[in-house]
Amino acid sequence: MNAPTPLPQLTPASSSDTTAHLGTARALLLVGTLRTGTSLAFVDAALARGFDVTIVTAPDDIPAGVFPPQARIVALPPDFDTVLAWIDAHYPQVRPLIVTTNEKYARLASRLSEALGLPGPDAAKVAHYIAKSNQKRLFDEAGIRTPSSRIAALSELQQWQRQRQTGGGDLPFPIVVKPVEGLSSFGVALCADASALQAYLNEHLNAFAGQRGDDETVLIEQFVAGPEYCVEFFDGAYVGAMLKRKAKGTRFIERGYSSDLELDDASLAALIDAGRRAVAASGLTWGPVHLDCIVHDGEPYIVELNARIAGSFICTIVKDAYGFDIVGALLDRLEGRTVTLPGTFRPHRYARVDFLLDDDPPLWAFSGSGRLHDDNLSVTYGAQVIPGRERRAFIYTHHHTPARHP
Repeated sequence: MNAPTPLPQLTPASSSDTTAHLGTARALLLVGTLRTGTSLAFVDAALARGFDVTIVTAPDDIPAGVFPPQARIVALPPDFDTVLAWIDAHYPQVRPLIVTTNEKYARLASRLSEALGLPGPDAAKVAHYIAKSNQKRLFDEAGIRTPSSRIAALSELQQWQRQRQTGGGDLPFPIVVKPVEGLSSFGVALCADASALQAYLNEHLNAFAGQRGDDETVLIEQFVAGPEYCVEFFDGAYVGAMLKRKAKGTRFIERGYSSDLELDDASLAALIDAGRRAVAASGLTWGPVHLDCIVHDGEPYIVELNARIAGSFICTIVKDAYGFDIVGALLDRLEGRTVTLPGTFRPHRYARVDFLLDDDPPLWAFSGSGRLHDDNLSVTYGAQVIPGRERRAFIYTHHHTPARHP
């Protein structure tokens, strides 16, 4: 979470210089990444363990100027055969461990690990549950509350809108529309009526183009009012939850996360139980799983299940507030070590992150970074520009154990 360190010159996939640095016994390949807290924490933790870290990412997704200079970056198309051939060429004997911190690359990373006989989640299950339509089917079949929804091809939406205008059909407005496959809250919006839905589709039509399948599709979902929570699991066990803060408006832009749950014990227990049932039903019980949930009148509604490590400082909050290090545990699992899972319920300490957004007052902006620290509280801040999320900076605050003085 410190100030970004300039990277050395990017290593093109065709460079022979790459081979001289790769193929070590403790090599780790990070397939795809984001400019957020978890990606930075993961690379820092892997380097601290002595891993030789290489980041493989699409040429148009290069995180320049973000990671320490020890982490090399290789630009490759996110294609299974292309990346596998690159691994075979540069790691012909000792294979690197493979992981991702980016949902867009979860399918690719798990498939590579499985093809090479490396530790990782079940590749078929990861690929299956990336599609939100498959998640919805899972929740329904397992009897888990989830907002009502339907899948619609873009070509069907005009007819669907006419039904709404005449009072017919299912899912009355307001509704939430999102890509069937998507990252975080990209392309997700709340639509109050048919005209708002049409305006959204007109603006985002290109975002849905090129999705898997013959006809681009969207998920149209019932809007359930209530606070949103992130619930984290590891190896099928609950390890922490936090309240998600969202910017005002219709696009669910992340504003921050907090360990201040604002839930009574019964509601928290119901939230944990729903998440545990969803994870068990999916069979995704290797490593981290991230759930997004809405609590309405004390009842949990699971919105999404993600077979990946959580981003945006969520893992840092779980570590500081609950005492479980998801990043370290994932590295342990990759290395074949035993992971001790906590008996967690409520957070032990306070931790939160706030994001400064493009719409915030200009005087809130800062380009530098720093840390304020005393015996009880630490505050870390820095620039973190992510245009797609309209983010420009973060402020991370957590309470820690007071130092003992002689």
